[in-house]
Amino acid sequence: MIVDADQDPIVAFLGLGLISGSLAGALKRSKWRADLIAWGPRAPSLERGFALGLIDRFSLDLPTVVAEADVIVIGAPPEATAQLLPEVLDLALASGEPVVTDMASIKGVIVEAAGTDYPRFVPGHPIAGSENSGVEAAYPELFDGREVILTPSGDTETSALKAVERLWTTAGARITHMSVADHDAALAASSHVPHMVAYALTSMLTDHSLSPMQHGGGALRDMTRIAASDPLMWRDIALTNRDAILTAMDAMAQEHEHLRSLIAEADGNAIETFFSRCRAVRRQHDDILNPLTPESEQTN
Repeated sequence: MIVDADQDPIVAFLGLGLISGSLAGALKRSKWRADLIAWGPRAPSLERGFALGLIDRFSLDLPTVVAEADVIVIGAPPEATAQLLPEVLDLALASGEPVVTDMASIKGVIVEAAGTDYPRFVPGHPIAGSENSGVEAAYPELFDGREVILTPSGDTETSALKAVERLWTTAGARITHMSVADHDAALAASSHVPHMVAYALTSMLTDHSLSPMQHGGGALRDMTRIAASDPLMWRDIALTNRDAILTAMDAMAQEHEHLRSLIAEADGNAIETFFSRCRAVRRQHDDILNPLTPESEQTN
């Protein structure tokens, strides 16, 4: 089916959690003029999303939901998305060819699962989230000012791309286009490795004989917050973007070893130069990473 640019399409969410529920809530906030529907393998999260007013109705029957939708948004962890996508695209081919998009934070494995036979598939990744999970944690403001990366191919239909862009701009996000390979490499460095660092730091603190978690302040809070993220999702990310993550972890290890050597040598000038460079880089990106406040600078 062709999505009319002047008419709000029926949007179907396959899986209803934090990200998909927040997108549904953002569309509701915008007074979306078409139904928002959902499918999932189990009823509880769908029932909760309906009770919260995020969706208009739901079904446990996937073909029914796909047949009714103009735009399909798959909201599942990377491996689950890759497993579900071929079935969804087969159903879409048989039921009017709706636009299909996903929200997984890895794109290579998703694009590989999709193949090249459905030009109305638009891979996507919203750069927003929370250490909390589940539809109960959804909130409509999640994407305000945040980046959404789309990785269309040369075969992607323009009308499908425009329909997905419209979803996200309506939700308050800004759009970036990238290649699949560039996306996965950039996100390994900017998102996936920070999570690995948070997990490693938390593990070290857990096994420390002095139980330093009991004495933490703002620095520990900020550095370990994302270690409370969904283990299943981050297991999937670690496995499906393994090569890019390992490359970024190796680069991180080199910087860590360099800093360790400066401290071991008690080279105060070099340490200050290292810290000053990092401070300047962080300040240059305050508008993207959220402006720092005086309170947020009071770390221990």
